[in-house]
Amino acid sequence: MNRRIRKKKDKKITEAINGLVLIAERREQQRQAAIRQFVKRCEALYEQQRTERRN
Repeated sequence: MNRRIRKKKDKKITEAINGLVLIAERREQQRQAAIRQFVKRCEALYEQQRTERRN
């Protein structure tokens, strides 16, 4: 395989890997956002129950 063809293949592989990394990073951001939302809802529920117990 000559150098030019190998370079093209390497470039395609690199682009594919970068695409997969981008997808993985986006999914991780979405996962962390979902966890933050869940924690906020839990905190709000806890506060609501705490104030109800006081009354």
